[in-house]
Amino acid sequence: MLVSAHRFIRPAVALLGLGALAVAFHLGSVAAQQQAPATKVSQLMKQMLGDVPGREVMMITLDIPPGGGSPPHRHPAAHNFGYVLEGAYKIKLDNGPEMVLTKGQTFYEAPGQLHAVSANASTTEPAKVLVVAVHEAGKPLTVPEKP
Repeated sequence: MLVSAHRFIRPAVALLGLGALAVAFHLGSVAAQQQAPATKVSQLMKQMLGDVPGREVMMITLDIPPGGGSPPHRHPAAHNFGYVLEGAYKIKLDNGPEMVLTKGQTFYEAPGQLHAVSANASTTEPAKVLVVAVHEAGKPLTVPEKP
């Protein structure tokens, strides 16, 4: 009986080892697919434009942690004016060049333009961007790009 039990233990241990290896590879691939740290969006003000019916202005800050950013998206009904307050901001609009903007530099996004890259250019330092958006009241400010 000792011989037959030994015959089953060895394959069972090997099977458990393979299972543990498969789980380790799966967890590694899940970790690799995780999103970058989230950007914190803070609304500073929101104001209807009395002389431009249906339009409002929003001022927001984007606090982008090291290595953080947002997936591709569009601002369908907004003119966005950006100013880098801190750090380095990586941006790419439509098929244009990817650029890294630093403190004091600005950018403009036209309505509907693809914001293909919006990220912190640093993996060690945070970035902060001020955005002034002039957009249609009641419309979403940001919509994710369809894959």
